[in-house]
Amino acid sequence: MAAFPGASYLLTEFMPPSRSLPEAYAGLSRPAVLCTLVKVVGSAPQTPGAKMWVSRAAFAGSLGGGELERRVIEHARRLLESPRAGAELKEYVLCKEMGQCCGGRAQVFYEPIRPARVLSLFGAGHVGRAAAQVFSRMPFSVSVVDARPEWADKAAFPEDVAVACEDPLEHARSRSWGESDAVCIFTHSHDLDFELALCFLAQPLGYLGLIGSEHKADVFRARLKSRPEGEALIRFWDERMHCPMGIPLKSKEPKVIAVSVAAELLREWGLKDPQEMEGGRRTKEGAVPPSAVRLPSPGF
Repeated sequence: MAAFPGASYLLTEFMPPSRSLPEAYAGLSRPAVLCTLVKVVGSAPQTPGAKMWVSRAAFAGSLGGGELERRVIEHARRLLESPRAGAELKEYVLCKEMGQCCGGRAQVFYEPIRPARVLSLFGAGHVGRAAAQVFSRMPFSVSVVDARPEWADKAAFPEDVAVACEDPLEHARSRSWGESDAVCIFTHSHDLDFELALCFLAQPLGYLGLIGSEHKADVFRARLKSRPEGEALIRFWDERMHCPMGIPLKSKEPKVIAVSVAAELLREWGLKDPQEMEGGRRTKEGAVPPSAVRLPSPGF
């Protein structure tokens, strides 16, 4: 069993399961299960309030070691294999059969922790700023990425929106992306839009959208089709890409476009149960899930 480096005693402070997780947990791997010793009758190797954070490959904290801890980790990882697993309470008798002679009983509360959901807006122009305003205070984190300092100005965005003044492509390539992520592309450059779309098409995102008209979508599809891996890229485009993005509203006003995008994104990702998203729904409304195609590297 692998532990998180330097995290052996990170979870020892008592925190009732009903409370939100403290910021100290933010750096730990997700998805995970927070395992809390909530009640002890008789003798046990730990006191109520002891915690373990268990992910698929590592753990932090301790419930006292031994067979109890092994069984807790084993059960937590079984829960991780089920996208719809919910919180549950489990009791253990610390008897000879468990290789422990404490003679007490221990109750462990298992609380599945899903990956934090993040919406990334690529482009801090008029529509990007309007979208950031609309998505502020939503039930997920929002970040904006733009390389232009005069547009990536934190003062122009809501307090809860993160702003990164960096190259969008470098940002896109710097981390892994999954169904807990949503991406909206509205940069100032069609070429940059295309490179970002190419970067994200094979990623298992919860939502992927690109601002533009039907004509822009046709042009991008033609460019994708001309590439060596064009057939697979077109399949991913048709199954995953929202372009035009948003519900149909007859307006070119940035705020109206932002509301249109928000309505679609909330319907297909933002208000979906995270367990449902983790269960594999990563395509556009009504689309068939994509085939298991491995794309060659698009040149980076």
